[in-house]
Amino acid sequence: MAISLTVVGCQNKKMINLSEISRIFEKHGIPLSEPKGMHPENVFLRNLNGVAPQAFTINESQLISIYIYSSSQGAIDGAKDFENKISTAGVVPHSRYLVENILLYYVPDGSQKDERIYLVIEEMRSLQ
Repeated sequence: MAISLTVVGCQNKKMINLSEISRIFEKHGIPLSEPKGMHPENVFLRNLNGVAPQAFTINESQLISIYIYSSSQGAIDGAKDFENKISTAGVVPHSRYLVENILLYYVPDGSQKDERIYLVIEEMRSLQ
């Protein structure tokens, strides 16, 4: 019986989509803009585990890369793929967040971190 409840519980997890993520960013006063002048070889724009990111700029120069997978395991595998691909490369400081089927990279690019990102991540986690 306990196994049945666990399986049912896992099946009820909600997959997060881009429109929900955009809404949460907007709710916290962080508009997402299309990045301009990004080098195509930027490590945060690479395909990870077969998924291309949705890339945005916030606060004029900070990058948000959002990978949307069909499962939480896909997001975990995407994070592992990132580590494998950049293990020998010098990468700028960044934050990585895994929330269910979402892998999100936040790159402040020398700017002060926007603390509202934490509010966005917490709200994404509350969608579960």
